[in-house]
Amino acid sequence: MHANQLAEIGSWVAVHSANLVFGQPSQSLSTANAYWTASKCRLQRWITALKMFENDIEHPSEGHDPWPAMETVVEEILLSEFLTRVWAASLLCHDQYHDSDELHGLAHSTFVSHIEARNRAVRLLLASQGTNEEAFDRINLLRRKLERWTDLFMAQLPNLIIAQQFSFNPERVSDFYNERRQDAGPTVVRRQQVLMASFAADMNALSSYSANPVFNRQIASGVLRCFPSNRFDSTGLPKSARMLWIEKSQNDTQMLVDELADFETKSLGTSARFIS
Repeated sequence: MHANQLAEIGSWVAVHSANLVFGQPSQSLSTANAYWTASKCRLQRWITALKMFENDIEHPSEGHDPWPAMETVVEEILLSEFLTRVWAASLLCHDQYHDSDELHGLAHSTFVSHIEARNRAVRLLLASQGTNEEAFDRINLLRRKLERWTDLFMAQLPNLIIAQQFSFNPERVSDFYNERRQDAGPTVVRRQQVLMASFAADMNALSSYSANPVFNRQIASGVLRCFPSNRFDSTGLPKSARMLWIEKSQNDTQMLVDELADFETKSLGTSARFIS
């Protein structure tokens, strides 16, 4: 899974965050652990790659150009940061609303580590800017666009104060948030659909290479598992996430069947003891 697909899922999460926040009071801790584990493994790969790129830039060798690989990794760090921020903010909204500390801790730990990796990547870009101005400009443009998109989608969350904590520009989030609150009914839905479509079109213009496709998919799966399947008649999920959602629905159904079978077995056992 490419990181731009993670960003698309992040936009969907932001738009549907109220379903998570005001929905089930408790979530499976294993889901949070799965998200944290996959994120940690991806982070370790990023740090290893960035160290290698730092050495390549500091000690250049003829015939070796680190920029193609470096651009792929840095692009993934920036793109996936969108989901990391939205998800950490959404879980904090959830835990605060339900007066618990069930999920946010691991998501916030992932968020802090991601920001550290992002800062390291940005320092690397600045240090190597002169060696490839064209690639630097591409990545820097992506960074600026993502910051604005992040603030725009943060404004879709139900808690403005929390949204501002995870934003790049709190004042910009406040403006977007107040503008959103002026809409009502079908206008809100249409506006959100246009936002998601515009964001997806903007992100799809990026390269097709992915640095960590397996871990990206595991992270996306961990996020989607927190949303109950029966809450959406039409999910509006990005195309890349629909198969994950189908898998989740199948897993939910299997869990229900297992629970019913277990209940029936226990009931039969209880009945047999009464008869004897």
